[in-house]
Amino acid sequence: MLTRKRLPFFIALIFGLEISIFLWSFWTSTFNEGNYFAIKSEFIFDKCARLAGRISSVLLLTNLLMAGYSGFKIIFVDDKKRDSFMTFLTLFTFNHLIHLLFVILRFQSHGESITLFEPISIGGTLHGFITFSFIILFPFILWKINYLNKFFYWAIILHLLNISCFIVKTFLSKINYPDHPAYQNQLGVVLIIVACLYLLYRVYRENRENMLQND
Repeated sequence: MLTRKRLPFFIALIFGLEISIFLWSFWTSTFNEGNYFAIKSEFIFDKCARLAGRISSVLLLTNLLMAGYSGFKIIFVDDKKRDSFMTFLTLFTFNHLIHLLFVILRFQSHGESITLFEPISIGGTLHGFITFSFIILFPFILWKINYLNKFFYWAIILHLLNISCFIVKTFLSKINYPDHPAYQNQLGVVLIIVACLYLLYRVYRENRENMLQND
């Protein structure tokens, strides 16, 4: 089902979903203040960026769980599993680009600006720029390779863990006890950390098996 030939269809679904998010956010800005979903018009892109980010988190979580369950060495020798993994990774890229657009529009709507001239920190603007660069480039590179060598094996692992760290840091920044516990963000942190540990366990198993076979 998740084949390379159907990738344009799934990308179109992502764009359709993000357009729906914008329309929903705009619509909720017209609600009366007493409505649970009501937001002020200046927070339309805040809501768009937040919801788009959650979709990215679900796509990332799917990739982590797939890698943890099967392992990259199995995924990249099985055409169906490889296509499924790469489809989710590519959808994450396109969705996160739209998320970035919403973030930029959010800054503009509040009269703020994004600067890259700051020390590198996890979840910081410069770290985000570097991470986004790899998010854009990595799927196109992986679609081109025919086999998974040691370099790309570790590069994929580091790529997924780096994105996970960035998203976890973003979730943590939204949690503020006791006024704003943000339980959905707490859940997101737990799920992504568990999925990362699952991935690392699979990596350990894969490499341990290789070592035993070489002995």
